[in-house]
Amino acid sequence: MSRKVLLGNASEVPQGGLKAFDAEGTSVLVARIGDRYCAVQNRCPHLGLPMTTGKLEGNAVVCPWHGSRFDMCTGQNLDWVRGVLGLTLPGWSRRIIALGKQPEGVRAYAVTEEEGKLYIELP
Repeated sequence: MSRKVLLGNASEVPQGGLKAFDAEGTSVLVARIGDRYCAVQNRCPHLGLPMTTGKLEGNAVVCPWHGSRFDMCTGQNLDWVRGVLGLTLPGWSRRIIALGKQPEGVRAYAVTEEEGKLYIELP
């Protein structure tokens, strides 16, 4: 059974930007995309590093470490290990940096806004 957890104020998430929150020990990355909020676990599945300083491109967060892209609303992997620290690499070296790990998505969470506050559903 899931439970509703308060993240913080909706005003903390900039339009077209990202904000990390702690949800009872789970780091969550929230994006404001248009008039809705989307959230994913703040942990890239490639090496387990936080994506707090990543960039939002449309509805996707780009991991700042290796450039993997994830849909902020579904968690789906859109591109796997594109480079290193912002530098795009050719295909052959991308396979090396991937360390043999297959592309995978991140956990997505349902976000609701009520009276200026953001909540997510945790399992």
